[in-house]
Amino acid sequence: MKALCLLSFALLAAAPLPAGAQSFSQLSESMSADLAAPPAPQLAPVREAAAAPEDSQRDVDFLVKPEASHEPGAELFNPWRLAEKSAPDMSKAPQIPFLELARAEAAANGMDLALVLAVIQKESSFDPKARSSVGAVGLMQLMPATAKWLGMKKKEQLTTPAVNIKYGVKYLKYLWDEFADAPSADIPPEGMNKKTAQMAIAAYNAGQGNVRKYNDVPPFKETRSYVKKVTEYFNYFSGVLK
Repeated sequence: MKALCLLSFALLAAAPLPAGAQSFSQLSESMSADLAAPPAPQLAPVREAAAAPEDSQRDVDFLVKPEASHEPGAELFNPWRLAEKSAPDMSKAPQIPFLELARAEAAANGMDLALVLAVIQKESSFDPKARSSVGAVGLMQLMPATAKWLGMKKKEQLTTPAVNIKYGVKYLKYLWDEFADAPSADIPPEGMNKKTAQMAIAAYNAGQGNVRKYNDVPPFKETRSYVKKVTEYFNYFSGVLK
């Protein structure tokens, strides 16, 4: 009799379950899931950006831009050839290319003109056809994803000097407001040596994501060299423009 009961139990256990029924292991998993702790509440971010970047812009935020490349025979501006104000014949001094476009956009965005010129000099040497291997374009080596995020509708216009400077200065202003703690117009030489100002410049090269990650100029050779050169150009253009 005992053997018959054991055989019946084994047959029942081996029989297929009807549709919709659950096995013992499935029931156990279901019960474990029901008893699991509820998910932790989502914490609000410590700091929200002025606008939610698109996925492509998030990629740019962690991108260190390489040096721009130039077409053979491209005219590259050498700022060190600018004549001193005391030179006898200023008419022979090379003129700063696109100076009035840069001046207008700097004024419209409340940016120091010398800083705008310094960034253009480092990014492209004032070559409007400059490009980099990662897709940065034009005088201020702006990434199309960044320009789109800033409101530009037609990316093919980014090679136009006026458009490139417009959105490049707009982005530089955004980064300055994000990181620097001094006004962006009429920056004194000592103002450029502050950590926060250096972070704003670094963000133009390495992306704001990298700067926030380190809360400083990122420890990248390219970016540290970039910040140093932009600062040198800034000091030079500040003297020339006086």
